[in-house]
Amino acid sequence: MIIFDESGSMGCVERQTVSGCNETLNTIRASQEKFADTQTHFVSIFAFQCGGGMPSRYLIKNEPIENVKDLTEADYKPYGMTPLYDAVGATLTDLKSVTKEKELAIGSVTIITDGEENSSKQYDQQRVAKMIEGLKEMGWNFSFIGANIDVKRTASSLNIDNSLEFQQDEAGTEEMFRRERKARMNYNARLDGLMSCYCSAIDLPDDICMNFSKAAANYFDEPDLDETEENTEDEKKKK
Repeated sequence: MIIFDESGSMGCVERQTVSGCNETLNTIRASQEKFADTQTHFVSIFAFQCGGGMPSRYLIKNEPIENVKDLTEADYKPYGMTPLYDAVGATLTDLKSVTKEKELAIGSVTIITDGEENSSKQYDQQRVAKMIEGLKEMGWNFSFIGANIDVKRTASSLNIDNSLEFQQDEAGTEEMFRRERKARMNYNARLDGLMSCYCSAIDLPDDICMNFSKAAANYFDEPDLDETEENTEDEKKKK
């Protein structure tokens, strides 16, 4: 799940945001191909704004990555205000209802915004933070990416441990998406190591959710992917 800001202030990086999301989709496609034995990736992308020409809406909703097409500039039209809590609360409710019907299904949620919450009607900070804390206990992965705000404080207020600040210009937005893509691939490599063990197990371990949570820790640290893959292979051999 990618939940990203479509408020008016994002207009200065409109092209970079669309391009970055498409590159992220390519990373998910690559992950699906690379880790096909242990992972099946479904994608949702939700753009949020209010008071503008378009409502908050899904651009993609729970689609297998092989069916997902790239976004175009016609899909993303920044305008209006920032209903951050409503966007996160509604989409997490939707995604939880999907994952609970599937065995070994977890959500990986990335939130991208360039401003503070200012217009939600249905959800508040406390309610969203409680939802996220409960989903983290189920092994879900959350990351918060922001500009022009106190990113760590905002992420912490929502019980999100993994955060990344970016400079809201062309170069800064491109660098942010580069780091997000690398973090995503490294995370999927760690999941591959875990799932290789679980897929062959007769009984799933009691600490499975805790192990998923450990795989999400320090999400934006940047070890070389080759090193991550070597470590994953070592873990497979040990087990």
